[in-house]
Amino acid sequence: MSDSASTDIYQAHAMREWLEPLCLQGGVNLAFNAADSTSWPVLLDDTLHEQALIVDVSAVPALSDSLARGDSFHLIGHVRGALVRTSALIATARLDDSQRVRFRCSYPEFISTMHRRGTFRAPLRPEMGVEARLTLTADVPAIETEVRNLSLGGCLLAMRLVDAVSLAPDQPVLALELHFPNRQRLDLKGHIRHIRTDDDWSVALVGCEFDALPINSERMLWYCVKEIEREGVRRASSSDKPLEPSALFLLPQGRRPQTAKSAIAAQVVTGNTTARRLHRVADYLNAQSLQLQNGGTIAPSLLSRHADTLLTLGAQSRESLLYALGYLESEPAAVRHALAVAIRAADLARSHGYDNDSLKAIAASALVHDLGKASLPTSLLDSRVPLAEEQRALLPEHVAQVSERLVECRWLSPAIASPVVEQVNERLDGSGYPHGLRGDAISDLGRMLAVVDVIDALTRPRADREAWPLVEAYRHLLNHPDVFDNVWVQRYVRLFGVTPVGSLVRYANGALAWVQRLDGQGRPSQVHVVLDTRSRHRRLDLVLAQRDLDQLGHLEGIVEPAKFQLQLS
Repeated sequence: MSDSASTDIYQAHAMREWLEPLCLQGGVNLAFNAADSTSWPVLLDDTLHEQALIVDVSAVPALSDSLARGDSFHLIGHVRGALVRTSALIATARLDDSQRVRFRCSYPEFISTMHRRGTFRAPLRPEMGVEARLTLTADVPAIETEVRNLSLGGCLLAMRLVDAVSLAPDQPVLALELHFPNRQRLDLKGHIRHIRTDDDWSVALVGCEFDALPINSERMLWYCVKEIEREGVRRASSSDKPLEPSALFLLPQGRRPQTAKSAIAAQVVTGNTTARRLHRVADYLNAQSLQLQNGGTIAPSLLSRHADTLLTLGAQSRESLLYALGYLESEPAAVRHALAVAIRAADLARSHGYDNDSLKAIAASALVHDLGKASLPTSLLDSRVPLAEEQRALLPEHVAQVSERLVECRWLSPAIASPVVEQVNERLDGSGYPHGLRGDAISDLGRMLAVVDVIDALTRPRADREAWPLVEAYRHLLNHPDVFDNVWVQRYVRLFGVTPVGSLVRYANGALAWVQRLDGQGRPSQVHVVLDTRSRHRRLDLVLAQRDLDQLGHLEGIVEPAKFQLQLS
C-alpha cells in the first residue's frame, strides 16, 4: 500500500468545503509551475464561490510581476490533516488597495487532496451507523467493537475491557468487518499495534495496522476514508448550501440510520446489587491489567476504593458476597481468580481476628497479585504440558512486576502487601517461587494466601487439565503437609465447607440448587432450586431454607453447572 493517496474533487459544493477552511486559516503557499517547486507564503483572502479567489501577496511583493504577467500557479495548504492543492490558477486583475497587494484570480477547476496514511485519521461517530466485528482466529467468536477512526494504514477500535485483556501487541487479526448503513461491507486484515485504556479506565482502545491490500480493496478503503471525512465536513459546515449526505451512510431506502448500537455499552448485569458492584471491581481489574501491560502503574486511589468495596460488602453479608462470585462467568479467568482469592482471603482472615486495616491491605494485595501474568508469554500461560525448567524460570517476573509497582501505593502496608504478593506462590518444601522460601521463612499470612490461591486455582479448568472437584482439592492439600500449611487448610475447610456458598448441588429427589447459605456445620441452610433433573425441561425458581430442605431428600454433592447448561449469570 502506498504511503499516501490523493483524490481530485470537481463537485462545486465539495470544493467549497475544502477552500473555506483555507480562507479562514488565511495562510497558504503559492507555487508556480517551475521545476524547482519553490513556494512562497501568501494569504487566501476571500473565496467568491465558483467565480474567483482573492489572494494577498503583501508578504512577498516580488510575486506581483509574475502574477501580472499571467504566469499560472497553484495554492497549497493543509485542512484537517490533508494536503490541499488547487488546479492551475492565473491572476485576472490586481485590486486597488494602497495598504496591501491583492489579486483577483481564477476559480480552480478542481482541487486535489492528499492524506498521509501515517498521520491522517478520519473520525467515525456513532450517528454514522457503522458496525464492526473483530475476528482474531477462526475458532474464537468475533468481538463486537466500535471504530473510532479509520485511515489507509489502520484504525483505532474501542471495545469492552473484558474483551481486550486477552489481546496482545503484534497479534494477527484474521478479519475486521466494517458494515455501513447502505449494506456496503469492508473486510480488512492486519495485526494489533497497541492496547490501552481511555482516560476514565472504562473502555479499551486498540490500535490496528492493516496488511497490504489488493488494489480493489485499497480503493474501497480509500473511498470509505474519504466519505467518512466528507461526512464530517458536511456535518460541521455552517454553509447555506450544505453537501448532500454521503450514500455510504444512508440505508438502501435513502433514510438515515439510527445511531449504531454501542458495542461497548455497559453490560447488563443480572443478579443483585452485590453482583453489580463486583462487576465494577472486575472492570477495574481489566483496566489495571491493560495499564500494567503498557508499562503503567497501579492506581493507588482506585485500588483503595475497590478494596473498600469488598470489605463493605463482606461486612454487610459474607454469604451474599460469596454467592455473587457466581455472576462473574463473563469475566476473564484471571479476573475471576483474583476476586475469589481476595474475597475468600479477607473472609478467612476476618474469621481469625485480623483488624480492618489489615483486611483492606489483604484484599487489595490479593486483587492485583496475579495481574503481572499478563506480561508473560502466552505459550507459557496456555501450555498443555508441564512447564520446562527454562519456562518456570520466567514465572518470578510477574511477581516482581506487581511488587515493584505496589510501592507507589503508600497507604498499603508493606508488612501485608509483601507476604500476599511475594509469598502466595511459595511452598513449605522450597519448591515455590520467586525466592524458593522454606518452612518458617514463609510468614503465617503467606501460608494462608497460598492455601486460598491453590484451592481456587485447582478448582478452575486450565489449559493442561480439567477443573478438580473441590473435595479432591481439599484432599490434595491435606495430604501434602510438607507443601501446604495444614492448619490453614483445615481452617479453610471449616469456614467454606465441602458445599460452599455459590456451588450447585444435587439432592436425592433430582433437584439442582444453588447454595446460598451454610449452617454452623458447613451444611446448606438455604438454597435456590432451579432444575428437576428427572424432567430437564422443568425449570424451577424456588428458595428453600432450614426444615423445608428436608423435602429434597439427602444431599448427594456438588455437580458441574455446565453439564446442565446452568449458570448464575
